[in-house]
This record gives sequence, C-alpha cells and structure tokens, in this order.
Amino acid sequence: MNENLRIQALKHAKLAFERACSMRDDERIEVYWHDGVIKTSDVLGEDEKIIYSPSRILCYQVWGHDYLEEEIRAWIDHARLEITPKPLEESIIETLMKIATAKGISPEEVSSYEVFANLSMDQLEQIEHAIIEYWWDNKEVENAKTLASAQITEALGNID
Repeated sequence: MNENLRIQALKHAKLAFERACSMRDDERIEVYWHDGVIKTSDVLGEDEKIIYSPSRILCYQVWGHDYLEEEIRAWIDHARLEITPKPLEESIIETLMKIATAKGISPEEVSSYEVFANLSMDQLEQIEHAIIEYWWDNKEVENAKTLASAQITEALGNID
C-alpha cells in the first residue's frame, strides 16, 4: 500500500469525521478510493448506497453523531471547576460571570444551558474544534483517528 495514499485517505477521514459531528445519526459520509484517487461522498441517508468494486473501495465510513451540544455543556461545567484555566476556559468563565452579574445571582446559580446560549460564535467554534480534536486524537483512550487508520489500512492493504 502506498503510504501517501493512506495519509491522503486519513486527511479525508478527519474532514468527514468533523462534518459528521453536525449530522443526524441516520446520515453518514464515506471516504473511498476510486481509480487511484481518494474521494469523499456527499452526506448519505440511511438507505443511500454507493456501489463498490475493485476499482472503487470503501476506506472509511462515519455516521452522524450530533451530540456536540452535550459535550459543549460538559466543557462549560469543566471550565467552572478548572483551577488553572486556559484562555478558552477563562472566556467561558467571563461569560458566566457577566450573566451572573446581570441577573444579580451567584455564578453557581447560572445553568450551563444559559452559558451555552450566551457564548459567542467564536467561543462555540473554539470549543467545538477542541472537542473534535480530542475525539480525533486523544492519546488516553481509543480515538477516532486510530479507528479510521485501521479501517483505511485494511481497505487499502491490497492496492499497489
């Protein structure tokens, strides 16, 4: 198997994985090898199929997993407890404090849902990116990159 082809497939897999984070769980994206070129499908529904053959080989498939909202709220909860917060966590705490001050309540009384609703688009994008990177390349547990790499290596193993 050509290592450059595997690396290219892994890049496509990461982009597909990132996109799947905002899809419904009955949708999927497939990364495949077609006549020497790595390609990525459009979003496919549960019943949609791509016909595979010796010249078109499925390398990676990822189903939608639309639980980023839960993970963002968990990140907010984590930021509340962080002893030495990084800049992103500090910005979350600042948002939390603004809400508490405006309402005349303690920070503990502000729900994670309310903090979530008041985060800026920039903050949300940064949190989403950090979560996706964690899922993709976390060294502590099995991660999406390891799983994708195994699928790709197996699929491309017989290609010269």
